[in-house]
Amino acid sequence: MSKAVKGRSLKGYLEREYKRLGVPDSVKPVIVAIVSNVARRWMVLAKALGYSYDRPKASVKYWRELVIAYQALFRKVPPSKISWAFKGFPKDLYLSLMKTEPSEVLSDLAPEERERVYLSVPKWAWEEISKVTDPKAFVEALDKREGFWVRIRKPSVISELKAIYEVFEGPFEDTYFLRGPMREVIRRKLHPEKLVIMELASATIAHLAKGKVLDLTSAPGGKALHSWDLGHFTVANDIDVNRFAFKGFEIVASDARLPPFRKAFDTVILDPDCTGIGRLHSPETRLWLPLVNRKRLVEYQAQLIKSALGLLKEGSRFIYSTCTITYDENEGHAELLDGLEPVEVELASPGFLKGWRRYLPNLHKTIGFTFAIYEK
Repeated sequence: MSKAVKGRSLKGYLEREYKRLGVPDSVKPVIVAIVSNVARRWMVLAKALGYSYDRPKASVKYWRELVIAYQALFRKVPPSKISWAFKGFPKDLYLSLMKTEPSEVLSDLAPEERERVYLSVPKWAWEEISKVTDPKAFVEALDKREGFWVRIRKPSVISELKAIYEVFEGPFEDTYFLRGPMREVIRRKLHPEKLVIMELASATIAHLAKGKVLDLTSAPGGKALHSWDLGHFTVANDIDVNRFAFKGFEIVASDARLPPFRKAFDTVILDPDCTGIGRLHSPETRLWLPLVNRKRLVEYQAQLIKSALGLLKEGSRFIYSTCTITYDENEGHAELLDGLEPVEVELASPGFLKGWRRYLPNLHKTIGFTFAIYEK
């Protein structure tokens, strides 16, 4: 977790450590659960230990203490089962935390601040969410999801899914919500050949494309593969081809701010790096949101938009999307799109401006996500 604060992929790090240490498959879900829950409650744990809860520390000792505090404060694990912890953690503090409830740790805070700290969301992000919906409902909908979305590649797999899950049709013919744990899809190796585990929000984008498609910041390539599967000739661009998790479409490696393309595409998709508030269920997001440089991200997004606009021909469609809900990273860029015509669709919820839409987890059972469609 100290590495995640520094921007490293927590999932990638865990996978490498599993392999290095020979961790049995049966133990991995336990490790993931502990890591996820500590990340989702790190502010409460930091406050319980007397640390500032504004910014997490990139320190192994710090995170070791938070993990131990989690065992006492939330899980009430008897000291006899965690004796290894007391080589560097005061046993009397552990016993005190065992007798304490999380609500007591936060009792000196105002009600809304109490909710925010309990859910471990930075104040700026909480305020941004409150501009579009109830922040507590938004975060809890992500944390307490009862299932997941998939995009069907081979329709024959649907009958197999119905034998495992409660299956619900989505708004598109290839999108389904599966109620239950994701591990069965992974264990049966259904992903990615027969289906792709893909948020409804993300799956929306390819359904809005037309003709030849350029996905300008494509990796890991889920939207590009979807576009290809829907019959669009698709070129996927990213600065590093090693970032792609999917293949089966044309791949180009270039800096999207200086793309080597002509005005040859009917649709240009741009899904740039963003603050990622819509993915607060991810442990990494909880940890690095307090540290993110929002101004730099907005400037980078603007550079990419200007680059994408240079690739549009008459009649081309520009689709912009982010997995965040902030105005600055979305509608705040609308003035760059002057001269293009916004396209309205009846999907998700209306944004702040014409042509902009938002998915909200507490309303749509998918990640927080904003998208817009414009045509030249």
